[in-house]
Amino acid sequence: MWIVAIVIFITYWAIVEILKTKGILEKRNITAIGPILMIRTKKGLNLLEKISKPKMFWRVIANLGIPSIFLGMAFMFILVLLMDYRLITTPPKPSPLTSPRNVLLIPGVNQYIPVVWGLIGLIITLVVHEFSHAILCRVEGVRVKSLGILLALLPIGGFAEPDESELMDKRIGRMQRIRIFSAGVISNFILALIAFSVFFYLLGFISPLVVVRDVSKDSAAYGLIEGGDIILSINGVDVKSIDDVSNALKIGNNLKIVYKHNGEIKEVAIPKIAGINVTGLYREDNKIFPAEKAGIRKGMIIFRINNEPTPTLKDFMDIMKRTKPNETIQIFVYNKGEVKVFKVKLAKSPNNNHGFLGVFAEEYISGIKLAYSDLFLKELKSIPSRLKSVDGWILIIAMPFTFPGFSEAITKYFEGNTITFYLLNTFYWIAWINFYVGLFNCLPAIPLDGGRILHETLSALLSKRFGERGEEMSLNTVKFLAILIFSSIILSIIIPNLNLKT
Repeated sequence: MWIVAIVIFITYWAIVEILKTKGILEKRNITAIGPILMIRTKKGLNLLEKISKPKMFWRVIANLGIPSIFLGMAFMFILVLLMDYRLITTPPKPSPLTSPRNVLLIPGVNQYIPVVWGLIGLIITLVVHEFSHAILCRVEGVRVKSLGILLALLPIGGFAEPDESELMDKRIGRMQRIRIFSAGVISNFILALIAFSVFFYLLGFISPLVVVRDVSKDSAAYGLIEGGDIILSINGVDVKSIDDVSNALKIGNNLKIVYKHNGEIKEVAIPKIAGINVTGLYREDNKIFPAEKAGIRKGMIIFRINNEPTPTLKDFMDIMKRTKPNETIQIFVYNKGEVKVFKVKLAKSPNNNHGFLGVFAEEYISGIKLAYSDLFLKELKSIPSRLKSVDGWILIIAMPFTFPGFSEAITKYFEGNTITFYLLNTFYWIAWINFYVGLFNCLPAIPLDGGRILHETLSALLSKRFGERGEEMSLNTVKFLAILIFSSIILSIIIPNLNLKT
């Protein structure tokens, strides 16, 4: 498929070059920049005039949004400096995150951005960004020569072409230009806010499911229950969350499981062994930790701590979080058909102040491994409340690396209708791409909007003290920042790949 796509694209590019050479593109007011076509039209300019008529409204929106650009500028510049520091001190190893293809915000090329939803989000983002510049141009009296689309075999965005001579004319004040340059970023931020709000609202229309991840060969359910089956109830308790499963597993000595297999509802009864399977023992600098000291070994299943059962990993972790260093606890385990009890004096957790056992573990429910989408859904719903901290904003920036949207592989873990999932994907990618493009454009580097805004701002401030030299000082400052920023981005790609070769 990749070979076919490359052949088609090269053929398209060759046709573009032939048409360019023969002057056919120029006659039709089309500019070719490599394989990208700028197809201009004057259609839509009348609509632009009508939309831009409430001049006071657009100026107020722009003025209110300008502080967000300076905040974004500072935030992104600090991230660049932190990235540089990490590149120097602890260069990252090669990974998909450092792959050149994933630096580009091109759906299908960037492996984290799906083609369909990514194209929808990218086209809307670019059209809104450029059209907003055009609106503010007309609000401030600058002529817009044309509107158009950018084509690279497929539409990849839109553009507005202002009259640059009018834009940079002395009759247009610095504040007017700042509003024009800010318009695209502000509109991206506003659209991102609206789309994210709709996305988080729509999350309330889907329900979590308990889904089978895998069934081990030693399980009594092997050959009956399969990966992908949906667990409907355990011991008569309807289950949708990990808490439901925990409560159900505390009932009876056996497991009566009702599940859905390929759309058919089935039932199975098997012996109950519910606990935490010890998959390994923690060591640090050959230091032995409490579990190993007490005699706990790999393969044992912890089913109780003191008087509290631990049927799920969450139960186990919740109990451990309430313990203290040097506290002695009783641990009950299944081991090869026998029950054993260990007295363990806990150490201090390396990461927190609670007690530490020193085991690597996974959930074991009679050999059935479950996935709980309610935990994932809660994590998604908690994101807006986490935006009070810098970590929350970094989480938003990095969202596609951990959450690709509601793909087919993820929707099977939730209950909801197809239209809801389509809407969730649409608003998610519109929101994230608008946010990312807006934030990237805040960088204080010409030709980005942030660079042009900073240049105008510094020129206004420095000209008051240094006269005409202030303009030159401002331009040199922004040029230096552009070299620093774009060099940092390039090095963040090159350095890990150099590590790969060495």
